[in-house]
Amino acid sequence: MDRINGASPADKPTIWVELLDGSRLGAVGYTAAQGKAHIELATRQKVEIPTRAIRTVLFHQQTPELAAQWRDIVTSKATGDMLVLRKTSMRTIEQADSEPRTVTEQALDQVEGTLLEVSETGVQFEVDGDKVPVRREKLEGLVYYQPTNREISPPVCRLVDAAGSIWQLRELSLADDRLRGTTSGNVSLDWPLTAVARLDYSVGNVAFLSDLEADSGIGEIAVSLQPAAMTYKFSRIFHVHAGPPLGAEGFRIGGQQFENGLSLHSPAKLVYRVPQGFKKFLATVGVDDTVVAPGRFSLVLLGDGKQLAKHEFSAEERRKPISLSLDVSGVRRLTIQVEASEGQDIGDQLDLCEARFTK
Repeated sequence: MDRINGASPADKPTIWVELLDGSRLGAVGYTAAQGKAHIELATRQKVEIPTRAIRTVLFHQQTPELAAQWRDIVTSKATGDMLVLRKTSMRTIEQADSEPRTVTEQALDQVEGTLLEVSETGVQFEVDGDKVPVRREKLEGLVYYQPTNREISPPVCRLVDAAGSIWQLRELSLADDRLRGTTSGNVSLDWPLTAVARLDYSVGNVAFLSDLEADSGIGEIAVSLQPAAMTYKFSRIFHVHAGPPLGAEGFRIGGQQFENGLSLHSPAKLVYRVPQGFKKFLATVGVDDTVVAPGRFSLVLLGDGKQLAKHEFSAEERRKPISLSLDVSGVRRLTIQVEASEGQDIGDQLDLCEARFTK
């Protein structure tokens, strides 16, 4: 993986666009008309991409619960484009020892039809022959219907820009201090060197978990100290996320630093589909140096339900990075579980660093 020095600052993405070839773009603006999407990237570049190359557009950050609903909608079988709406409702909960309390709940819903135009303020959507305008603030996202299975060329390079967008490229060249590339889905564009953070030429042979989406599992924990009247759940603090532990600037195990990884807290269960043709699973695991009081818990890895590896962690164990190398030849799904050994403990935290499938 090659780093590009001097990458310029970027805006914080407020819109996320996923292309059919797996490229994931962070953007601050999105409009579309006549089969062409105009995207303002968080790197302040403006690109035009055919909507036939786009899979989804997401307009809001999501809680893990809404993210799970979004995945279900995106992977469902559809016969047309989909508008995804976020609905908010109020519910009263009766309590035996105190006054009833009202909680706010959110859920996603989808409508099938044909996307005609996306402006900065709204969307023109056709349903059963009727054109329906929908305001942008009501939208969670868009799912573009792609009627044919288009052949996607395998990428030779993954380009990560200064805003964190990931481009899967089948061609890349340097000319006049600009990188020019074509994505696996046949979208051509170029970047100034100041907009590029790194290049990864191992993309065809390595698949990092941090770049993959789990088939299931978000990491749930029941915390006994949760106040009954508090609607924001403490459990959200402990959801699995692609980044270092809360309060840490990076991953560090036994004094050794790691650039890439996932933070997990018991109980957590993640299921990943093993990419076709990949035969090994490699990772370095351990308790982060920032965890003051490690708990007692175990890491279990299963291949199609069969145990491949298990390791127990405790406060008495010397904190050190542990290397995992598992044969996943013929395995369809890899399950990663973090299990509490003695009840719930805030110290049941694990770093899963450089976790990847390889050929």
